[in-house]
Amino acid sequence: MRGLLRFLTLSLAWLLVIATGLAIWLHYIASRGTVAVYATAAVPVAVVTGAVAVLLFAVLRRWIALFVAVLAVVGVCFTQGPLWVSQTPPAGDRFTVVSANLRFGEGSVDDVAAAARDAQLVSLQEVTPQALERIRNSALAQRFRYEYALPGPAAAGGMLLSLRPLDDERRLPNMLLNNLSAQTVVPGGPRTRVLAIHAPAPLSGHAGEWDHDLGLLRDQLHDLPDGPVIVAGDFNATWDHAQYRALLSRGFADATSQAGARLQPTFPTDRLGGRPLAAIDRVVVRGFVATAVHTFSIAGSDHRGVVVSLVAG
Repeated sequence: MRGLLRFLTLSLAWLLVIATGLAIWLHYIASRGTVAVYATAAVPVAVVTGAVAVLLFAVLRRWIALFVAVLAVVGVCFTQGPLWVSQTPPAGDRFTVVSANLRFGEGSVDDVAAAARDAQLVSLQEVTPQALERIRNSALAQRFRYEYALPGPAAAGGMLLSLRPLDDERRLPNMLLNNLSAQTVVPGGPRTRVLAIHAPAPLSGHAGEWDHDLGLLRDQLHDLPDGPVIVAGDFNATWDHAQYRALLSRGFADATSQAGARLQPTFPTDRLGGRPLAAIDRVVVRGFVATAVHTFSIAGSDHRGVVVSLVAG
């Protein structure tokens, strides 16, 4: 019996090491199918699985296996390291950007307004015509005089709200949902291109649309002329998705990484006891440095919203 228990424990430890190694692989490959895309969102959990394997091998005194497990833990920690180390921000005026997914227009506009009371820009996703009417009769409209909205059914609609005038407004072409682009002026910075982004969810049978739109977003961002850019929204992708990290070149950076804000999970909030697992609501910038990132709850939505403090630099 004791021998069987030892065998089962050893087998479990090796399975955990394999799972940790698979997580590292998922971080670096461009996931295509729905299962792989969802599994990639769980890569941070591999830090725990690897640590348990280290503990089990240590108890069993399997030193070579322990060394392998330690290497696996180091490898998966390396994939998460950029989220834990902050940049030193430049001196300058700080301002705030808020992003919120309203879940088919049903999310609480009041909760978003409370989070955005000191913000300069707000990106909203899943704005239905009914939600747009509520927004225009809320504290959001009282604070933000300028808007660019393309509402739509279910998840299609999007909206940008700004304290300062918006111009050069346009919908990003050839994308499934309404992804919006405009220009404005932000504190401490020159004219800035701002985008409200919503990539399609990689649901079963639709992972190709997710991959296509993230690739198209990458191309359109990288084709923008030089100058500051703020991209905020529901990317339906985490730091661990290679398609998301492909955005982060040519001067673009992830705000959570800049701020060293670690994991900021935002989805889903309507299951698992309301504890989100995946950080898919994000902000990407060029010409700015994020100094802080935190999330907030939105009644009626399955996402948490994101609040990011930025400084030009």
